[in-house]
Amino acid sequence: MTSKTGDADPFDQVRAAHHQIGNSLQSVASLLMLQARTAEAPVATALNEATRRVRVIIRLHQRLQLYEQGVEVNLDAFLTDICRDVTEIDGREGTKLLLDLQPMAASAGLASALGLITAELVGNAFEHGLAGRDGTIQVRLEPTPEGCRLAVSDDGVGFPDTAHPEANAGFGLSLIARMVRETGGALSVEALEPGVRFEVRMPGARPPSN
Repeated sequence: MTSKTGDADPFDQVRAAHHQIGNSLQSVASLLMLQARTAEAPVATALNEATRRVRVIIRLHQRLQLYEQGVEVNLDAFLTDICRDVTEIDGREGTKLLLDLQPMAASAGLASALGLITAELVGNAFEHGLAGRDGTIQVRLEPTPEGCRLAVSDDGVGFPDTAHPEANAGFGLSLIARMVRETGGALSVEALEPGVRFEVRMPGARPPSN
């Protein structure tokens, strides 16, 4: 559909751009997978980690396309889908993923940040927290006076230094800490018996309008 001036419909242009972005991300993931197959063990591990993150971003991008521009995102439904995507990519039999997500809404930008943070925390719990063993991962989302609180916990091996998390952070946790700071939030880590709990407090989220 075109306008009277002959210009392309802007919505068609946006859809075409999203499609091109999706195809580009798929190409990046495929190239990383090919490189990982021929790389030495430490490099292959890093490349596989990068591939996993790109695949999660692809899923997140696909999810956000379902929302019209300017429409608030239902965080509880959106994060449920993201958790399921990560479970499909990283999960294994014998691991339980328990979700307790209260109805919340946010802009697409904030939802994207929270989606990436959630995906990284859940993926980290699968890969490092449970470290190949059976266990349980819990994800909670609830309102706070300033926005929302996201908590991801597992009953795995724990975390080396909960008082100074960034001092012992790998790339994943460093990425989470940076995204939390850039969106005006706060990150804390609590030791459990057994396991660990990561909590993100984020301003800007709100109860849904309907």
